[in-house]
Order: sequence, then C-alpha cells, then structure tokens
Amino acid sequence: MLPAYGVVIGTYDHSGSRQGQWLHEVLYLRVSGTLYECAVDVNEPTGIFQYMTLGSLDRSLFQAISALPDGYHNLARDAASGAIDYIRSPLVQEPEGCLTAFVGFISGILGSKPVSVWNNVTGSEAGNALVRLVSSSSRAYVFGAPYSNPNPYPGMHDVHMNQGDPIGSVFHPLDGIWQDGCVIVDASDGKLAGYFGKFATQSLNTDSNGSPA
Repeated sequence: MLPAYGVVIGTYDHSGSRQGQWLHEVLYLRVSGTLYECAVDVNEPTGIFQYMTLGSLDRSLFQAISALPDGYHNLARDAASGAIDYIRSPLVQEPEGCLTAFVGFISGILGSKPVSVWNNVTGSEAGNALVRLVSSSSRAYVFGAPYSNPNPYPGMHDVHMNQGDPIGSVFHPLDGIWQDGCVIVDASDGKLAGYFGKFATQSLNTDSNGSPA
C-alpha cells in the first residue's frame, strides 16, 4: 500500500517533461497562490507503458471530489471517499466499458484484430495527450501519493495505476485497491475527462489486496 494517498485540486499553470528512471510529464497546478508539482508517468524506457483518455466521465459519480475546495486532500482507500480504482470505480469502468464495446463493434465490422482501449506508448504520445487535456481545462484533479518532502514544491507522484504489479516485484508491496493515480479535468467543452496510465506488467485483474488475481 502507498504510504499516503489523496488528490490535489487546482488550476493548470504550466508543464514540462522530465526524464529520470521513468519519463514524466510534470504538471504545475496553482492552488491559492502556491504551485503544486505533479509528476505524471507517461513512458517506461525499459518496458511498455500504456495510457487511455476518457472524455465523458459521469459527473454524478465525481461529486465527492468536485465538491472539495482547491488544495490537497487525503483520501480513504474506499469508494465513498472518491478514491480512484481503475478496476472497481464506476467512474472509470462505465465509460471504459462503452469504449471497449464500440472498439469491438468496429473491429468486428472491419474484420480486424480487436484493439485495446489502452494505448501502448512508443514515444511522447501519452505526454502530448495529457498536456492537451489539461492545458485548456478550468480545473484539474491529480490523484496519487503526496511528496514526502514538499521542498521546493509540494506535489504528487505515483500518478498511475497502483495495483496489479507482479508478485515479487519491487513495486508489489506498494499495491492496494482504491489508490490509483490519474488526472481528471473540467474540460473546455464542459465535460469531465480523464487521463489514466499503467505499466504493461500490471494486471487489470486483482484481488482485494491489489495483487494479481
């Protein structure tokens, strides 16, 4: 389980890419005059990173979060708090299921191999998709783990799926349910939209502890 989990809410200020062990698109949110730095995973240099964007999330399923004031908020690891779980959240599963059905329908008509709603990253496409999403937004919500050291900026990391890692891997001890990271925005078209990322090694079928089932 992550040491801490929550959401920071604010307005998009600017962003930039940062290459460390993983490639991050670093978003800066302005929260009552303070900048929050949010390191969002967008690539995996030694493996495969996957992302999806969903453009019509159900606002009625997001009210626990959208009603909060700007700032950082700790979230309980459960559905009632507004925490995100890629596998269990109706907020994510309902539009993802519709998109999967649509993609499957089109693939069936064309007689082509079914295509996943998760996109494999080969370059900067995930980062570009994320920046497009947030740059014209009126409000942004970044879910993940808060920085343990707030200097020079308070901020967020682990902004990706945080469950389903292979048992025995270095990341498996951090796994848990209802603690996934993502970026959700009030988009310029009035819709609620989201960016979701995961490593290809992470399973989308997990048990109650977040371990691969």
